[in-house]
Amino acid sequence: MTILIAPDSYKESLSAIEVAETIKNGFKSIFPDANYVLLPLGDGGEGTVTSLVYSKNGTIVKTKVQNALGKKIDSFYGLINENKTAVIEMAAASGLEHIKEQDRDIMKSSTYGFGELILHAINKGAKKLILCLGGSATNDAGIGMLQALGVRFYDENKLEIKNAAVKISQITDFDTSALLTTFKDISIEVACDVQNPLCGDNGASYVFGKQKGASIQDLKMLDSHLESFSILCKSIFKKDYSKDEGAGAAGGLGFALLAFLQAPLVSGIDLVLKNLKFEDIIKDASLLITGEGKIDKQTLDGKTIMGLAKLSSKHKIKTIVIAGCLGDGYQDILKKGIDIVFDCTPINESFSLLKQNAKQNLELTSHSIAKCLKMNIA
Repeated sequence: MTILIAPDSYKESLSAIEVAETIKNGFKSIFPDANYVLLPLGDGGEGTVTSLVYSKNGTIVKTKVQNALGKKIDSFYGLINENKTAVIEMAAASGLEHIKEQDRDIMKSSTYGFGELILHAINKGAKKLILCLGGSATNDAGIGMLQALGVRFYDENKLEIKNAAVKISQITDFDTSALLTTFKDISIEVACDVQNPLCGDNGASYVFGKQKGASIQDLKMLDSHLESFSILCKSIFKKDYSKDEGAGAAGGLGFALLAFLQAPLVSGIDLVLKNLKFEDIIKDASLLITGEGKIDKQTLDGKTIMGLAKLSSKHKIKTIVIAGCLGDGYQDILKKGIDIVFDCTPINESFSLLKQNAKQNLELTSHSIAKCLKMNIA
């Protein structure tokens, strides 16, 4: 019997790797002779690098880059496929996680550090980039990233703007010639589950700006800056990318990747599963076990479990979900290819205790599920 264990992380509690190993521990005492295949997953957000590196026997590369406010920080990315593919999370450089809440300043934030990670990976010999856009602290339309990659921005007097990410409204022209050299023979895929356009009520500024520290007064100005930049790009590229799905991802970083690098934006979990050749692996499984921290109606919006459910349904593989907890609408995933759902949250336990006891609770639940399966009553 082959048991395929492919969970996402339990955010703030357990990494996807820890979840997979804990579920295996719970099952192994009941099914000691089973063949266990562990494929911890990420859906294109936080944890995708470590999951792909683990599953593909890759390596983590550590380096220092600027965070969203220009401070040098320790960062990382992953190399897989004999170091020819780099997996890079923008949040590892330009993410909210690196900025204390009281210090967040969206008006001065930049994706420059993300560009530094990309350049570092290319200089290391990577020929393919998998870029993950979740968790940004920025709203600069990817201008900081572009500057790190060699794009030059100019004002109306033809003077180069050195800190263009905070001076978007002053940009009247740019030079992209450096990209032709840097990205020759480089392929790019972008994990993006955000469908927002760049500008407007449903755009990057108005939808995501507040959580990044923007005031109500800031939002109109931020949106205006992005719009003026998109108009300039339209006049130069002869195409309007601002309304494309995902252009508003990561504060407009999606727009920059579409317009300047013609990088396709695709579903995060679909991208991850494709790179793992997951469909070839699942064909040999007797049982699939997956899970994430919370299962609710948002789980249906293209997250890890839904990506797996499509493939398990296609290949008629029984699928069990073990969640940290269950929220409103969790039952809907049972209509989408999932056979049964469990949670491992004791009643009336505080969140601090849940985090502290997460591994123990998950292993006990996994053991109980395995025992039921052994008794043929689950």
